Parts: sequence; structure tokens; C-alpha cells
Amino acid sequence: MTIYEKYGGYDFFHQCIYGLYLDMFDHPEIAYHFISVDLEWLSRQQTDYLIRAIGGPDIYHGGTMKEVHAHMGITKFQFMEIAKAFRQVFLDKGVSQADTDFIMSFVASHATQIITRKTSLIDQIMRPIYRIIRKLFGWWLSKKNSWIRSSKIK
Repeated sequence: MTIYEKYGGYDFFHQCIYGLYLDMFDHPEIAYHFISVDLEWLSRQQTDYLIRAIGGPDIYHGGTMKEVHAHMGITKFQFMEIAKAFRQVFLDKGVSQADTDFIMSFVASHATQIITRKTSLIDQIMRPIYRIIRKLFGWWLSKKNSWIRSSKIK
């Protein structure tokens, strides 16, 4: 049985990814990437791309990850924040650790295609702010947003 079949197919994974993007809309550094983006369309595109790697049908018809993300200027820090939240969403939805690890290895395999900048001004501004927010309000925020719950601010 494939990972895709094990968890109920397309709707389950679409729900996970839709939840991820809802969380990212609240992320102070990531949210600006999603201004004017149709969340339903985006989550379906991402689901279409993911499911072929986990045993689902090959229905993705978009561009390569490099083409799709080239204009976004995504930094390693931003990629890692999204990856941590991605992992947490799957675990929260009941995907096993082993299956989540497999999915995350697929996500990680695209890092070099998605990351196009070393740093950004918003990275430099937000890192110290994250530390303060996490220290003062992390216990409360961890109940509200997976990006806070999953983040390990250094």
C-alpha cells in the first residue's frame, strides 16, 4: 500500500497542504510570498506535485520547482521554516513519523531548485524578533500556529 493510499488519497493530502498554507499566511516572514495568491489553487498545485511522489496519480501539469519559485527570492531560512511547518502539519494529521520522513526527504530534494537567495533584509530583521516572541509568548502561540510550534529559532 502506498503512502497516498494509506491515508485516504487526494483529499487527505490536499487538506494537509491547505492547512500548511493557512499557517504560512500567519508567518511574519513567509506571508508576503502569498499576497494575491489563490490559496485553493496553490494548495491543489502543491498537492498535485506531492502525490506522484507518494504513490498517487501523476496529475501535476505546472512548471518545474525552479521555474515556479525563481521570482520569489526564497532564502534557506524561509525554506526551512516552511519545511518545519510542513512536517508538523503531517504529524498533526496523523501521518506516521516514517511516512512524514519520506515526504520530507522529497521536499528537501527540491531545496536547491527553490532557494535562490542567501539572505534577505526581512531575514535579518525577523530573526531577533522571533527569538523575543518565542521567549515571551511561545507557550501561547504554540497552540495557535504550527510555524511557532515547529520552529527552533537560533
